[in-house]
Amino acid sequence: MVPLGFEPHFSTGEIVLIATVVVAFGVFSALPATATLAAVGYRRGIRHPGWNAFWYWLWGTALALAGVVGILFVHPSWWSVPLSWPLPLLLAWILNPKVRRPGSELGWTDTRPSQQGER
Repeated sequence: MVPLGFEPHFSTGEIVLIATVVVAFGVFSALPATATLAAVGYRRGIRHPGWNAFWYWLWGTALALAGVVGILFVHPSWWSVPLSWPLPLLLAWILNPKVRRPGSELGWTDTRPSQQGER
């Protein structure tokens, strides 16, 4: 029920503007978790670390926004924003390489068994 018996009606342009503001707020509020995941992507990337960091950030943002939406369906509150951070942070902790290895993202470019006389 809306006070004063007034139901708001929004035009298509206003709905697009509201959705844009909500998505932008979600992206910027998720930066503490997604920037951490992007740093892990940069460390894991060998040939193109910038692109790797971008993809990690993009997927981390998608996870954080999905978490915000899921938590908002359960209990709408501003706490849904920080409660959406653990999944990307856990993923960053799991994917963080201990030692940066040469080669590909995982470090295994040559899986052939080495020969004794081969250099």
